[in-house]
Amino acid sequence: MEVFQPESGYRFSEDPFILASQIELQGHEKIIDIGTGSGIIPLLLSSRYPDVKILGIEIQKELFECARKNVLDRKLENSIRILHKNITNICPDDVFGPADIIVSNPPYKKKGAGRLNPDSQKALARHEITLSIDEVFKSADTLLKPKGSIYIIFPAERIEDLLSSMTRYQFSACQLRFVHTKKDMPAKRVVLHALKDQTAQCSIAPPLYFPKTIL
Repeated sequence: MEVFQPESGYRFSEDPFILASQIELQGHEKIIDIGTGSGIIPLLLSSRYPDVKILGIEIQKELFECARKNVLDRKLENSIRILHKNITNICPDDVFGPADIIVSNPPYKKKGAGRLNPDSQKALARHEITLSIDEVFKSADTLLKPKGSIYIIFPAERIEDLLSSMTRYQFSACQLRFVHTKKDMPAKRVVLHALKDQTAQCSIAPPLYFPKTIL
């Protein structure tokens, strides 16, 4: 799949492909992608499920414009919409009512942790400057239907932060899947599927081995 991206600045990695591959749909859901970037997750899901309705939300103007171009080039305007806005300022009325599913490949580094990339586009995509994992769950709590689902990919080393935010906003994990680059190496990523306002028995899915370097 050819996807238009900025020549410099933030460019997606393997993470959205891993996340999209773990999402199983009935095929008619309304989905919100928080931090859609160039729109890669909506494009991947739409190719598998042509009848789903997907709203991609992106705060960075250049990435928003890339996502819009990718949607228009594929004539997917009837199934994918892209919104240029800060997710923390959005209410259900802004997105034509609550969603069935939220997906997100959010910034994965804590604000103030490690070196901040001098490229502002990369810095916003990688560090929790305008969007933290807590804010992802807070927005999901606002924008999801009762018993709706959220799917997130996040660094495995930050699983405590992920689960803490999940619990704070009364989500319940129903599946965790750890992603490894090699069988004898610790997991690099974890994919979480959680439910809003619903008690679930969490299962640990078989590990996923992705041979390329994720970071």
